[in-house]
Amino acid sequence: MKKKDNSHKRFKPFSYKNLDELKKEVKRLNLDLTFDTEVDILKKPIKTLYLNIPNRLSIQPMEGFDATLNGSPGELTMRRYLRYANSGAGLIWVEATAVSENGKSNPHQLSLREENITEFNKFVSLIRGNCNKTLKSLGFNEECILILQLNHSGRYSKKENKMHPIRAFNNPHLDNASDDSERAGHIISDDELKVLESQWVGKVQLAKNAGFDGVDIKACHGYLVWDLLEARTRENSSYGGESLKNRAKFLLNIIKKSTRLIKSSDKFFLTTRIGAYDGITYPYGFGVVEEESKEFPAPMDLSEPLKLINLLYENGVRLINLTAGNPHYKPQLTRPFDAPIKGKRLPDEHPLVSINRIVKMTSEIKNIIPEDLIVIGSGYSYLRQFGGFLAAAMIREKKVDISGFGRMAFANPKFPKQLFKDGRLDKNKVCITCSQCSQLMREGKNTGCVIRDPQYKRNEK
Repeated sequence: MKKKDNSHKRFKPFSYKNLDELKKEVKRLNLDLTFDTEVDILKKPIKTLYLNIPNRLSIQPMEGFDATLNGSPGELTMRRYLRYANSGAGLIWVEATAVSENGKSNPHQLSLREENITEFNKFVSLIRGNCNKTLKSLGFNEECILILQLNHSGRYSKKENKMHPIRAFNNPHLDNASDDSERAGHIISDDELKVLESQWVGKVQLAKNAGFDGVDIKACHGYLVWDLLEARTRENSSYGGESLKNRAKFLLNIIKKSTRLIKSSDKFFLTTRIGAYDGITYPYGFGVVEEESKEFPAPMDLSEPLKLINLLYENGVRLINLTAGNPHYKPQLTRPFDAPIKGKRLPDEHPLVSINRIVKMTSEIKNIIPEDLIVIGSGYSYLRQFGGFLAAAMIREKKVDISGFGRMAFANPKFPKQLFKDGRLDKNKVCITCSQCSQLMREGKNTGCVIRDPQYKRNEK
């Protein structure tokens, strides 16, 4: 007889009727989360060395798996990004776009190539035009920023729609969790990494030619670049071992080579979404205390992430997007939720504790790094109609510069307009962290909100 899942008894699902109830729970849990009901600070522009960002809200990169088979934006891709363009967000971070065919996690993942650059030109032009029109209507003077995230799926790559992991090293925690043996796929060699570096730089140039303002070299959530950052046990390699400079070599080489390729007078810039902490015990994790332990999540130690960020700064990076965890492994560290995907259990940890960890990580990093390095924070969607209040408080307290929303953008793409015009989010339109968008993603289907958008309700079946 199947054992009944009583995991919801550990904590109540999100049921806060008002902000006072939420604050009461935060106090009970002894967490450091503050909320501002005055959200005008979200309208304030911010400047970097390269660009002026109209306001403090960003659409986070969320894969829709709705590209055509040649990697071009499909009908549903255009639909989603036009909704984002009409949202009022000053920054749209376009989802993970594969740098190579063997680095795809889905056949319908975006992929920028010489053969389809015209389609990407049209995509960028349409999104930019609508976004700037929306911003102007809301009273913003600066133009929108469009960033393309370039990624290699690494250990989550697929070949002929079957898992074919391309690992930086054998990580027993992740290998066992994905039911893949160490023999599945292969460990990427130094020679392969050198070839991939050049391919990646070429994609950066293509992104510039397509009209994007910048490129994100994705370094989070268990994918290849992040896998290399964790690769202490990678042997006989100049891309691994105890040396952080070796483990960061791939990421830094791409940035250095791309910077040399692009003229310094151009406003085009490089950035990265960094997973500053994953909770996996040493020596397999990143951003953790260097002590072997069976504890999960492992205690946080941001020494290495801060060293990496300083190296990025030395190489001209002035904008970073922070996140945590590996959603393929322990998703609560990345995106706290009320309901898990099919076949999984709720974690023992209260979602507000998970939120608090992301906030603590982000604020500690922001407090130490150079002042002119702009930080985008994550993890707000769990808070539903109160997410904008946390975002405003964090910006006022200088714990973050820009607040990024991912799942909320799936569910409620007009969330920036609601905050700018009404000062609050419509509780009847927010993300309810049901994990059904994640379920669609795991099943390789077109991905969106099955609760708020009838288009994806059909995909659920």
